[in-house]
Amino acid sequence: MKKIILVILGMHFSFMALGSGEVREHKRNRHIHGAHKECSLPKSTQDIINCALSFHPSVKRQEGKVSSAALLEDKAGQYPNPKISARYVQGDNNGEKTSELETNLTFTIQLGGKNSAKTGTAKAYHLQAQASAEAIKSQIKMNTILNLYRLRQVVDEKRVLAETLMAFEKVIGQLKKLPRLAAEQEASLTLFEIAFEEAKVNESELFEEERKLEHFFHIATGHSFKEIYPYLPRAVKSWPKVSDEGTGKDSPELKKLKSLSQLATVKLNDQKAQAWPDLQIGPSFSVDKDGSEEVKKLGVNLQIPIPLFQVNGGGKAHARSELLRSQRNIKLTRAEENHERYEQLQVYESSTRILSKTLKQDVIEKKHKRIERLYQRGVVSSSTFLDSLKQKDSYLKSRNHRELTAVKALWNIYMYDGKIFEVSL
Repeated sequence: MKKIILVILGMHFSFMALGSGEVREHKRNRHIHGAHKECSLPKSTQDIINCALSFHPSVKRQEGKVSSAALLEDKAGQYPNPKISARYVQGDNNGEKTSELETNLTFTIQLGGKNSAKTGTAKAYHLQAQASAEAIKSQIKMNTILNLYRLRQVVDEKRVLAETLMAFEKVIGQLKKLPRLAAEQEASLTLFEIAFEEAKVNESELFEEERKLEHFFHIATGHSFKEIYPYLPRAVKSWPKVSDEGTGKDSPELKKLKSLSQLATVKLNDQKAQAWPDLQIGPSFSVDKDGSEEVKKLGVNLQIPIPLFQVNGGGKAHARSELLRSQRNIKLTRAEENHERYEQLQVYESSTRILSKTLKQDVIEKKHKRIERLYQRGVVSSSTFLDSLKQKDSYLKSRNHRELTAVKALWNIYMYDGKIFEVSL
């Protein structure tokens, strides 16, 4: 009996261990926040960008529109089905039965090039959807690159801020251990405590920003922070030279506007074609019976609207105004982008010039370590040490902001030059 009880207890604990192991395995294998199964784990920074360009929700939604627009060409190429109509009447003529039967088969012939106009409109819709997809991808690539740089900066800022918090805790602890504080020491303790609380608030803000950036990559690529962290871009050491003149290529935005202008052109052609009537023609057959007599007839039926009241002048006028508006938008956007490119070039050159002349972060940290050692020896005052901590954090934020400004300006220039998909990070 004891053996049976021991066997049952052993089986019970074995099943419990197996179940808990399965739960742990399930939690370990479950991907955080819903990854894209289509994206494999990144092996480079470019893999992360390529994944975002393929599987970002905005890109997927526009790809659906492109696929739908591609089917419009098949729809536009369809010809109207023929129609068949029949009429039958019967009566009585002085005791003689009479009847009439008439059948018509009608084919619709679209005059004025309606079919080619519809096909051209469908193709223009497809091209416009593709151009919009390219414009969306260019913005996704820009956002992905900027967020990659910013995520690396946030990681660096969190590390430096953690060192600052440790320094504050250490100094505050040392001052509190003193049996008695002089007036200056008491003031220093208060200042350090206030600075310590401020640093904790800054740490919370950095955590919030980091979560937003992680969320972007969860949505865009499905990858977790740990999966993309090894491939975050390092601080730029050598900035590329940018030409003063553009390449002459169209930006994604200009391509989209040109596709809209092309769509407006074919819509105008379609409205011109709509001014022409549709000819309906086909064979007719009738049978007339009057008593014992029967007469069969074969002929042609024809219908065509008479353009007596209008020739689609309103539709053509509206389509023509839309075409002029689209052409005006192209000119305005081209001029705006040329001016904006010049401004972005000035920002880029100014930012990179400053970054090349200022001290690197590792040099700043070495200098600050020396100030910390001097403070520990009592050579420098508490206020000087406190200022050095704040300056170190402030300098890193300012330098990171300037670096991100330069990166954004550079990729804006690539976008205006129509090179954003040709250049790799």
